[in-house]
Amino acid sequence: MWKKHLVSSVLFLVITVVTIGYPHGEDAWFSFFDSSDQNAWNLFVIYRIPEVFIAIISGFALSVCGLLLQTMLNNPLAGPSILGLTSGSHLMVALTIMGSSFLGLEVLDLGITISATIGALVFGLLILLIATRVRSMVSLLLVGMMLGTFVSAITNIILMKADANSVKAFSIWGMGSLQQVSIEQIPLIALLFFFGIMAAFFLTKPLNALVLGEKSAEILGVRVKRTRWSVLLVVSLLTGLVTAFCGPIGFVGLIVPNLVRMYYKTANHGHLLLASGLIGASVMVFCALMIRLFEPVMVLPINSLTALLGAPVVLFLLLKNIRNA
Repeated sequence: MWKKHLVSSVLFLVITVVTIGYPHGEDAWFSFFDSSDQNAWNLFVIYRIPEVFIAIISGFALSVCGLLLQTMLNNPLAGPSILGLTSGSHLMVALTIMGSSFLGLEVLDLGITISATIGALVFGLLILLIATRVRSMVSLLLVGMMLGTFVSAITNIILMKADANSVKAFSIWGMGSLQQVSIEQIPLIALLFFFGIMAAFFLTKPLNALVLGEKSAEILGVRVKRTRWSVLLVVSLLTGLVTAFCGPIGFVGLIVPNLVRMYYKTANHGHLLLASGLIGASVMVFCALMIRLFEPVMVLPINSLTALLGAPVVLFLLLKNIRNA
């Protein structure tokens, strides 16, 4: 197993190093090794480091969230974006931005993070309640998609009443971006991320038991309801954090855990959580590199890029589960 972790770690490091060093206006490697060039160094610190940092954080967090949801719901098609958690964060952030603009107040980063977390938590509760009544994986997927459509409709109605500047800012934010984070925001993001990830790793034993089924887990002494609430809180925090600073990012939390399970072939969540995080971070850093490569031609929204990469995988998984049903 350590060899597979080594492969994941090397993949993550190689993609990260290549992305950091890829030329972007200034030679990043030159600015890194020659701090005497103050302008190049400032560009590197102000723009390159926050971009790669948030790519790592978002990929790691969303992949871990997807794994937690898939285990808790016993559904390989579960994910923060598919089940509507990202949409819930989207709606709450929209209400926060529009409400602050209407009242003439300044929106703080912590306020947006809290709003996004509350939105993810509310929709997570809805999914949790629905999952107790709906046993079909396909039905739960359709419910999540309908919730997302419903939230999008409400968001559009809110936008109709907003001023032009707020609509433009929110529309750009809604496309998703890895370039919205400043160097000053890194400590707050790192703190919330560390807290959420550590909480996820503390759930390793209950998650391993849940693989056997809820009844078997209860026999083994696992408090299933308490575990569900813990998972929901962790997923809400991490999803809200990513959505607040990057906008809604889809498919990463769905496809990465499934690919990791196929490759690792283990039910030990200690290994799966770490592998999902590393592979997810690699995927997002790779997306950051792709955005930079296409930048001379067009600006690719991160949400559109992950959808292009992830939609075929989701279709494959959906067809596979329909055939096995």
